[in-house]
Amino acid sequence: MATHLVWLRTDLRIHDNLALAAACRDPQAQVLALYIATPGQWREHHLAPRQAAFIASHLRSLHAGAGGGGAVTACG
Repeated sequence: MATHLVWLRTDLRIHDNLALAAACRDPQAQVLALYIATPGQWREHHLAPRQAAFIASHLRSLHAGAGGGGAVTACG
């Protein structure tokens, strides 16, 4: 079985994400969505607290949508 890794760099959208849609075209493939949170770097680059809170909230929603298992089921 193939595995497709989709790196969600600055965009956490899953419903209209072209890279994610392309990865999901293979019905036999496992699709993994990855987001790397870097709070230390956010502080260094003066990310606004409300923007960090928005990112954290969205990540929690994605995690909950995956049943708390850490993988996002967005294909289908």
